[in-house]
Amino acid sequence: MPVIDRHAQIINDFWCYHDPAEPIDALLENMVLSLGQLQGLATEPAVPRPLGVVAPAGTSAEHLAPYLDRLDLVVVAFPKFRDGRGFTLARTLRNKLAFEGDIRASGHILPDQFVALVQCGVSSITLPNDHPIDQWKHSVPVSPETTRTGPLLQRLLRKKAVAAEE
Repeated sequence: MPVIDRHAQIINDFWCYHDPAEPIDALLENMVLSLGQLQGLATEPAVPRPLGVVAPAGTSAEHLAPYLDRLDLVVVAFPKFRDGRGFTLARTLRNKLAFEGDIRASGHILPDQFVALVQCGVSSITLPNDHPIDQWKHSVPVSPETTRTGPLLQRLLRKKAVAAEE
């Protein structure tokens, strides 16, 4: 599947996704592991870089925080286009935990969500098969004004923050 950046330009995907059902024989550069595999490597002193992880739906930023200094890519899984947890995870990684690596959206996402994904800190997207690149190019923000968090997204994030504090 093609991968695009925040400008809807196709980029090379040099990452190798490791099957979570298979044991890790050797750690290689550019490996993307499951969260469980990454947690199993917590005691490994030297892990080859770049290294990535797939964060399934429901993964909290706190699960990833101890490993962020070892990661270059976090693939945020979107199981359904209506599932907003990936937006929250991306925003928390980028804004609160200052993760500077690639945050990649993957799964059931729509071109209409492109601006919101970028606003939340997503820097690349694995395109779903049912939405070709042309549909994404029409959703690219045309000016810095459109990349700011919109009122609806601000309200939703504020509402979630208030609920978390209660």
